[in-house]
Amino acid sequence: MKFAWLSLFCGVLIWSGINPKDQFTWLLEVIPAMIGLALIASTYKYFKLTSLLYFFILVHCIVLMIGGHYTYAEVPLFDNLFGSERNNYDKVGHFFQGFV
Repeated sequence: MKFAWLSLFCGVLIWSGINPKDQFTWLLEVIPAMIGLALIASTYKYFKLTSLLYFFILVHCIVLMIGGHYTYAEVPLFDNLFGSERNNYDKVGHFFQGFV
């Protein structure tokens, strides 16, 4: 399970880094995910979390990486969602930031 989650994290990280909308924005968005991975990896042996929490952390990291690739204002799936004038992906990002 750990290998699959780490593979998914790395795969999405690599994808998000390939031709992002803005390289500096991408870097600012994915640095927290990379710092989180480093902290989890360094403390895993001594401070284990539940599988559910690791899953939510992974999902939050993926949300950050997708937001970094497109920028939060331009994620394609969330354009004009529910008839809104603005892109609502930032709401997803803020939800996971608060929830996790």
